[in-house]
Amino acid sequence: MRFTFLHTADWQIGKRFGSFPGDKPAVLRDQRLQAVDRLASAAIAGGCSAVLVAGDVFDAETIPEAQSEHLIARLRAYPALAWHLLPGNHDPARAGGVWGAVVAGGLPANVCIHLEARAAEIAPGVVLLPAPLTAKRTESDPTAWMDRAPSAAGALRIGLAHGSVQGFGSAGEANVPIDPARAKSAGLAYLALGDWHGTTRVSERAWYSGTPEPDGFRDNDPGNALIVRIDGAGAPKVERVPTAHFTWLQRAQSLNGLNSLEPLEAEVARLGSAAARCLLALELAGTVPLTVLARIEERLGKLAPQLFHLAPDMRGVSAYADAADLEALSSPVLAEIAQRLKAASERDGGDAAVAGRALRRLFALARQAEAGAQA
Repeated sequence: MRFTFLHTADWQIGKRFGSFPGDKPAVLRDQRLQAVDRLASAAIAGGCSAVLVAGDVFDAETIPEAQSEHLIARLRAYPALAWHLLPGNHDPARAGGVWGAVVAGGLPANVCIHLEARAAEIAPGVVLLPAPLTAKRTESDPTAWMDRAPSAAGALRIGLAHGSVQGFGSAGEANVPIDPARAKSAGLAYLALGDWHGTTRVSERAWYSGTPEPDGFRDNDPGNALIVRIDGAGAPKVERVPTAHFTWLQRAQSLNGLNSLEPLEAEVARLGSAAARCLLALELAGTVPLTVLARIEERLGKLAPQLFHLAPDMRGVSAYADAADLEALSSPVLAEIAQRLKAASERDGGDAAVAGRALRRLFALARQAEAGAQA
């Protein structure tokens, strides 16, 4: 018995991305929808007949109707693929939730929503055992029923579930325990898991596919899907396929002079046009003179437009005013204020941090005024 399918999860259609400015949330949301097209292309190229989505298809129980309609329209556009959708902890199958609205809107023939823990033959001799969630958290293992689920002799049994594998560390965000030995105890040819957003092998027959489009700065190998080929009783062959549009990067940089950002600037330059699809969380730390810090901030300002998003974290940066900083202030009044703030920032106590921030702000405004006068 042979069966080839694509395993994916954690689409989280409708995710808000509320911490981003301007039109960036809309762009990020749209790429989660466009990821479906990339998944379909990967499935067709890989010879798959079905796509198994292991939970969190939607980001919430209620999302704008247009978002769910756009998703179903995309799935309908690929009639050669059977799409099997599973409710997860973000979008549990319960009254008043997103799934009722989706079903009421009508489903194409190639889309199946598994709202009950009930075996379903999805291809001749292939039985899917889904474990839909009906709540955001549960103390019981939703896959336990798979051990008792009947199937014809010789059938391929495939599990579809969303939750955290016990003993697997911090495997995700769902408070849903799953036995790591479930594939063996239930006689599964494969257990398709969702919740952990990075591609991860639990065992030779159990994998997390991860999210097809990254949505955070965790370095856990997101942005993939898995093509799974089952041929008889042997272990399945699992192929990782990249599907991401955006790349989310984390970097840490120590500041010790004007050229501290050069390695980062070189890395962005090497990315070329791909930099426009990068989101960069940059953690900065160090102690530098105020004039040096101002120039570093200018360089960050020039770097930001090359990226889709730059999020510098300056909490680890401290700056001090040296003699050159004070001499650089053209106004005697500003120099006097700066001297007082400098003295206050060097004293012990809670006011020192406030004085330090005020001093940095003063120098930034002075540089802006100077630049404006020269323009």
